[in-house]
Amino acid sequence: MIKTTVFDVLIVYSDGLSSSASSLSEGVSEPFAKGSDIESYNIVYGYFLKRCQRNKLTVAFTTSSDIIGPGKCKSYWLFEKNTWIKVRKTGYSTVIFDKFSPVTKLARIKRDLLFSSSAIKPFNHPDIFNLFFDKQKAYTKLSKFSIPTVTIENSTSNNIRRACKKLQAIVAKHIHKSDFSDEIVMKDRFGAGGLNVYKFKKGQEKNMKDSMEKNIDISYIIQPFAKFDKGFRYRNIPVSTDIRFIYLGGKIIQTYLRMAKTGEFRCNEHQGGLLKYIPKNDMPLDVVSVSNKIAKILDKKCSLYALDFIISNNGNIYLLEGNTGPGLDWNLSMKENEIEAQKLIEIIVKQLTKLAKPTVKTTKKEDQFVIPHSSIDEYSTAPIMQISA
Repeated sequence: MIKTTVFDVLIVYSDGLSSSASSLSEGVSEPFAKGSDIESYNIVYGYFLKRCQRNKLTVAFTTSSDIIGPGKCKSYWLFEKNTWIKVRKTGYSTVIFDKFSPVTKLARIKRDLLFSSSAIKPFNHPDIFNLFFDKQKAYTKLSKFSIPTVTIENSTSNNIRRACKKLQAIVAKHIHKSDFSDEIVMKDRFGAGGLNVYKFKKGQEKNMKDSMEKNIDISYIIQPFAKFDKGFRYRNIPVSTDIRFIYLGGKIIQTYLRMAKTGEFRCNEHQGGLLKYIPKNDMPLDVVSVSNKIAKILDKKCSLYALDFIISNNGNIYLLEGNTGPGLDWNLSMKENEIEAQKLIEIIVKQLTKLAKPTVKTTKKEDQFVIPHSSIDEYSTAPIMQISA
């Protein structure tokens, strides 16, 4: 009889970025490949698992390719004594912290399977996840705050021209149309991290078509390019900057800026941007106000999500995008970023504890997401139950 290990929490990551514990390949000794751009995630998620253990949560890390049923995986990683351990056994949890998006047909099937039982509780509310996963859907709901957005149905020349004309018509009627240049930004409708984002000059429909045909499995939306390189400057640094607010429990729990490298309009760290944590009180008050208005519309206090904003050169505020998967990683060369990222993980772990053990009493301070002092050290692991599959 096959035994299934029951955990309080399963962290499920995209198999396109992390390695399955069932991998037989030599050299796969950690979830994130050594020598890759995200090798440091091994440290990040090792810390995550240890914080769970400190909060008396049993936890395992698995990948989307390992999903075999609702809340169930065929193999998983443990983190013990600062070492990642492969376990080629079945794991199960009713609480899922998921870090993968259904960007392919197989990923959609796996995600549907993972949450196919009402007993399985996702960390984030499905409505928020679905809204921010689809940039067109997010624009439709939040168009009052957002940059005009149009979907290109497919890569034919007629559809590209039709989408461009539709976008031009929307911009022409926009109350602040002078905020936008005649350039077009084309981006993955379901993407993140600044990947598959392009900028084209007016009339470059052929270039747009060529870019789309290089990635035929990707759906694209287009937006007018908002001029924002002078709209907000941190310490008068002359680069494009966006402002991020992270919410949990319906409240802003963390704020930071992302500043693009010189000559670049994408502010993502993965595109060379610089992340700088700034206290909420130092953020522009009108941006904080707009952000809280959007949070009130969303009205999902149980979810973790981020709202990203830009300020146009004319001083107008735009929601750039929202997402339910703000990065938990940190730049290992910047101690401040490491400390702040650890704080976010600790807040998440407290919320996971409430989901996994709702009968456990918490203090008033914990309910308000107050972060305790902590250090990275070894923690004991709570007992793990066994059930029959």
